Amino acid sequence: MRRAVACAVALLIAPLAARADGPPEPSGGALEFKKVERLHLDDIHPGVGGERIVELYVRALTRYGIPVRGLGSGSIEVWQDDERVDPEDVELVPLEATGRGITAVLAIDASGTMRGDPFERAKEAALAFLERLSSEDRVAVVSFAEEVRVVADFDMQRAETRIALRELAIDLERSQHTLLYDGVHRAVDLVRKGTHVPRRAFVILFSDGKDGGSDRSRDQVIKAAAGSGDTPQILVFSIGYARFGGGGLKDLKRLSDSTGGEFLEAASMVYLQDFFDGIATQMMNSYVLRFPAPMDGEEHEVRISLNKLSAKGKVLYPEISGPIWPWLIPLAALLLVALGYLGVRMGSRKGRLAIVSGPLAGTVVALKSGKTRIGYLEDNDITLNSTTVSRYHAEITSRGRRTQIQDLGSKNGTRVNGQPVRESPLQPGDRIQMGEVELLYEG
Repeated sequence: MRRAVACAVALLIAPLAARADGPPEPSGGALEFKKVERLHLDDIHPGVGGERIVELYVRALTRYGIPVRGLGSGSIEVWQDDERVDPEDVELVPLEATGRGITAVLAIDASGTMRGDPFERAKEAALAFLERLSSEDRVAVVSFAEEVRVVADFDMQRAETRIALRELAIDLERSQHTLLYDGVHRAVDLVRKGTHVPRRAFVILFSDGKDGGSDRSRDQVIKAAAGSGDTPQILVFSIGYARFGGGGLKDLKRLSDSTGGEFLEAASMVYLQDFFDGIATQMMNSYVLRFPAPMDGEEHEVRISLNKLSAKGKVLYPEISGPIWPWLIPLAALLLVALGYLGVRMGSRKGRLAIVSGPLAGTVVALKSGKTRIGYLEDNDITLNSTTVSRYHAEITSRGRRTQIQDLGSKNGTRVNGQPVRESPLQPGDRIQMGEVELLYEG
């Protein structure tokens, strides 16, 4: 039911509004993959680590922008100029399996027309975005009105960034104009000057109006975001709120289309967090594709294809001499990291429960493989010392990629996101209510 609701939201408002789930596991054990209907080649990185290797950053999405997971190395064909790369030389690894993380800058319009609900909703969506990030991810925040301000840079601790976001306010005396392009250019510049930030970089831009007096032009922003060789492509995802007729929405769309990102129109603030969440889901669940190539100092066209879909780009390869076999060493290291990650995901790591309210508020408990029983008595796996919790209240079962909760006939019942359930699947971010105790499921 919840997955159907997510798809309905996607149909109504925008491709990125729905959260992505992993591929379902049928009883036969084989994975059933969603259909790839959109293929994006976001970035080309030749000469990785001084070796004769090319890395591609790829998004494989359904029609509604939901990432397709579980693609193997033979899923995507790679062409260099007009010659197909030997499939045995191509490796496709989920970005999350590499341990590299993402680099994101949130650029928020703080002009006077944003005051009230739009601005507060934008802050809430940005705060929720932060909760999705792992320790490998880097994030910064920029606000713009009559001036551009770095609210939080990449060197700030995550807790400090949260505080800075909560305290972000509109200065009514300096908020009459919207230096939109200057704000986005500053966001891109933060990535360019960032040290030890992941290459997978993007900007989430939220605004309700046209640019009003920026020193930078849209074309200058597009040029700054363009990738080339060691310089990564920075995608700009823009969310436009048509509060006063939507005069600037076309400009936002042109900006996103030209940088490889996507434009979303928020007809209502209700779905703003879904937009932020959908963008994060796309980027976090993208792929890294690697193959050996001659680093000859020449420009080459790289093309990828899957079924009838294709995407391509041109890049100048650096000139690197020496045998081609050393590329296998970093590739082997990457595969070891990926295998280790998958072992953790399929093995002991089954998610966590954060206790939000009640006597143990602030406690985080790791779920074990199999069944985790929750209740008032001490012999439960998780003991909740509350008279509103039954002796054996509920049970969470984790198998493979599936996690679900079952009420054990408790007196006060079990609710997931406010709805009473007897049995329900769990997804990261779901809130569980047992009597007076509220818990947050973290995948």
